[in-house]
Amino acid sequence: MTNAQKALAVALIATIGIWGCAQGSPGSAERIKTLENKVSRLEEDFKAASAARDQYKKKLTAAEEERDDLREQLKTRTAERDHLAGQFDGFRKNLRDLLGQMDAALTKPAKPPVTTVSQPKPNL
Repeated sequence: MTNAQKALAVALIATIGIWGCAQGSPGSAERIKTLENKVSRLEEDFKAASAARDQYKKKLTAAEEERDDLREQLKTRTAERDHLAGQFDGFRKNLRDLLGQMDAALTKPAKPPVTTVSQPKPNL
């Protein structure tokens, strides 16, 4: 076999191989349709999941803002409660002092009343 014959044989085998690979299997068109349908279904699922994710992000943001507002309200209410508790304690102390003064005033013996009598001036 000469070099030309060898080259011709290799070219013929390569051509037949390429032609065979290009043919594909008889069910490949159906398989391609099935895969395209699967891809479109997956794309729809992805879009739905993406929309749900965005919706949940918005809900999370709103919940975080509400939580922060509630924390601020809690701080405010706690400060008000502490202030009112201080006022109440001061009021109780003041009331106790007044009750103590009243008890002390009641337990002291009363001084006898001093009465002064003056004689009428004679009319002359």
